[in-house]
Amino acid sequence: MSAVARPAPSLAKLEQRLLEHLDDLDHWQVYADALAQAGDPRAELVSIGVSLARGEGKRKQLERREQALLEANADAWFGKLVSDDAWREAFGFTLEQGFFGRIKLWIDYDHKDTDISKPLAYALAHPSCKFLRQLDLGLPNAEGSGDYAACIKAIVKQGELPSLRSLTIGDFEYPEESEISWVTVGNVGKLWEVLPRIETIVLRGAGIVLGKPASTSLRSLSLQTGGLPRKAAEALAEAELPALEDLSIWFGTTHYGGSCEGRQIPKILANKSFKRLRSLALANADFADDIAGELARAKLPRALERLDLSMGTMSDVGGQALLDAAGKLADVELRLDGNYLSTAMCTRLREALPKCVTGKQRRGDADARYVAVGE
Repeated sequence: MSAVARPAPSLAKLEQRLLEHLDDLDHWQVYADALAQAGDPRAELVSIGVSLARGEGKRKQLERREQALLEANADAWFGKLVSDDAWREAFGFTLEQGFFGRIKLWIDYDHKDTDISKPLAYALAHPSCKFLRQLDLGLPNAEGSGDYAACIKAIVKQGELPSLRSLTIGDFEYPEESEISWVTVGNVGKLWEVLPRIETIVLRGAGIVLGKPASTSLRSLSLQTGGLPRKAAEALAEAELPALEDLSIWFGTTHYGGSCEGRQIPKILANKSFKRLRSLALANADFADDIAGELARAKLPRALERLDLSMGTMSDVGGQALLDAAGKLADVELRLDGNYLSTAMCTRLREALPKCVTGKQRRGDADARYVAVGE
């Protein structure tokens, strides 16, 4: 009796498998074969992507064929993202196995009237974004200001993005493109529910509102701001982020919306979900001496390997607090550059803490000290 052949997995099942294993090239090749059987012209594009990723075949020949396929199927695979002049100039992408792997949207002076939330909404709903891994939002305004409220709303409206692994809101260079406090990130609280497999989030700008951070997949969270509101720090203290390994917080200054104080630090450190936290930045703070004092008294996360206290206003008062806690900091890579430590204190810190990097310090009287990134 001949064996009964098992039916091939449906496209939907193959796509679900890919969402869980985006880097598995074998799964991608099986998916390409299934697309070919279904008569989908994207099958060849996916297969070429697999070959390029594996380093198989003649690269230049494959790239020429890939480009020909993209040009021949531009309307179906990209739609208005390439046919609309304004959208095309505000939209960038890379391909991963025949689909958008990364997209970035931004505004410049040549296309300053474009509302990037509209091409963003269109892109997220497009079949080519089915396996999108990385989304980066550049400047929302050609004047170097503006906010991301409409973009965040578009993401939430789209619903779950199960393939997305990385999100940057505020992907711009400062101060070259804009001062960091001229751009408002806004409220990202509703994003947690629609990013089930997110691993990296970077928020750069002012007015960061976190809502209730909760994710079982997030490994890295970076808040880069010239002024962090107190409620954002309080949200981190209550966050449920059991996979988090890297947390970077720039507190900024009261002059640009910052309202955090030293008393928030012990609460963040005491978050019971931070069991995997290996790298922590409590940086760019105008209360850096208070942070050092709180660290000296608090219990550090047990997995902590790196502690970044750079770019702030730490004086020898904070330096002495760190020396007093040398026992608990001895095995931690400690970064202190960009503060206001004296040469003598830097020497003492390096002698007491072998993994301490003091780097270049700034000079200034107590009433003339400022964070490295404010405006």
